[in-house]
Amino acid sequence: MKELKIITVADPMMGLLWETWPTQRKLETHFDYQIKFEMLMGQLVKNVYDLVDQTVLENYGKNVALNQYWVKLMQIYLQEESITGMPIQMGQNERLFDTDHISSISLDKGLRAISNHNAKLENQVLYEMQYDTVINNYQTTDIDYLVKLAESFGVKSAQFMNRYQSTDMETNLDKELQVLSQLKIKQMPAYIVIYDDKSYIINGLPKYADWLDIISKISEGAFKPNEVVFDWKAVSRLLERHPHISSLELKEAFDVNDETKVIQEMAHHGLVSKRVKNTVFYKKPQVFDMT
Repeated sequence: MKELKIITVADPMMGLLWETWPTQRKLETHFDYQIKFEMLMGQLVKNVYDLVDQTVLENYGKNVALNQYWVKLMQIYLQEESITGMPIQMGQNERLFDTDHISSISLDKGLRAISNHNAKLENQVLYEMQYDTVINNYQTTDIDYLVKLAESFGVKSAQFMNRYQSTDMETNLDKELQVLSQLKIKQMPAYIVIYDDKSYIINGLPKYADWLDIISKISEGAFKPNEVVFDWKAVSRLLERHPHISSLELKEAFDVNDETKVIQEMAHHGLVSKRVKNTVFYKKPQVFDMT
């Protein structure tokens, strides 16, 4: 069978990206993990001072302008939770941006430096970055955080910093921006769907039914969804790819009509769990596959 690839154009800091995981998990399971997922870095915030109220910045200074912007950004995050229900909580801990942290590009570089072109690992690192941003509210733009994250994935700090600071990193991120410019992608998230010699640009947040239509058209019916079963064997298979996952994602991935049923079933399998609002996050010990 020919390869079907979905390339997500986004930034690790995006709440909108966080809200796409239930739908992506559903695509993964229903298409029996035959779809290849990749990511292009949108580099959302190059300089936060470009986004603050310029009048406030001029009259009251950087700290006041950043405080005002952070309140606005937190409100945006919290509003995005309603899209699919993936929980978001803000204001519990640290801020993404301050006078020493003015860009989200450190997240883009950190993700690339840790995953080092390993798509499976990249997805796992991305999830941890997002979880730490929208649930733990860590300052994920900080280099010390990124070093600790790298070490948690088995990447030594010196190796991480060599990759992070390399000229190749800057060159590759610039190339990704050039691709976005050539494709005239101006909003995020966006998706590049590739099958054989055909490609489509999809803007916004397609629902599962929209994805079925897109995939059917671009593959001319070659890719069709399968029936899924919610049992521990199927969940274990998904956990091999996504060792940190929520009950909401599992509900969507396996067509369970009530998230409570997922939570009840998952309580029997000894995973580390944490409840956030009405959703439970599960985490299994990681086994690093650096191939």
